[in-house]
Amino acid sequence: MEVKNHILFENGKPVTFKATPNITAGVKDPVFIVAHYDTAGNATSAIDWMTTKGVNASADLHIDRAGNITQLAPFNKITWHAGASEWKGYKSLNRYAVGIEMQNLGGQIYTDIQIEKFIAISKALKNAYSIREIVGHDQIATPAGRKVDPGRQFPMTYVREQSGILSPVYTTANVNLRLNPTVYMPVLEVLPKSTLVDVLWEGDGWAEVYVKKDDLKGWVSSQYIR
Repeated sequence: MEVKNHILFENGKPVTFKATPNITAGVKDPVFIVAHYDTAGNATSAIDWMTTKGVNASADLHIDRAGNITQLAPFNKITWHAGASEWKGYKSLNRYAVGIEMQNLGGQIYTDIQIEKFIAISKALKNAYSIREIVGHDQIATPAGRKVDPGRQFPMTYVREQSGILSPVYTTANVNLRLNPTVYMPVLEVLPKSTLVDVLWEGDGWAEVYVKKDDLKGWVSSQYIR
């Protein structure tokens, strides 16, 4: 896949395009990709909803369970998918994020083709824009707990690894690297202050990180990375 003039191409052809009127004036500068689910039983109802004028919702892309992709707006247009949101110094992420809706009632296992297409899209967006991170709607929505999508069924760590979009940060103090995100789990290693790590997933006060120099993966408290 590739992006040309803010339009997604697959196998040399633009993907299906159905324009949404639900956009904000201005130009988007994408630095994040936000994963969502649509809580819809079929792709048609979700896409029709997001392309209905006056509905307070839209997205950049939709992926149905068969892997069919529909683009709803060029990637430089500000769509309405993030709502009240904040992440790492950015607020109102509609202006800074590409929103990808996936057909899922909520709690369903995502299909293999949906994940494959999400990864391929992420790679294309990374090549076209200054994408820093892939995040879930649940991670960025404010107040915390307002949203739960894309859910635990979305393999965020795998998607980040396969797309090559990792979030490099440093530890701000000596910090325990744990087997799982709880203080009751064993400590795998104590990471010294200023250790470079790749963030694979972050939420609920914990971050799953990869320490490349030691080939270690584990969990640290989010308050000790930046």
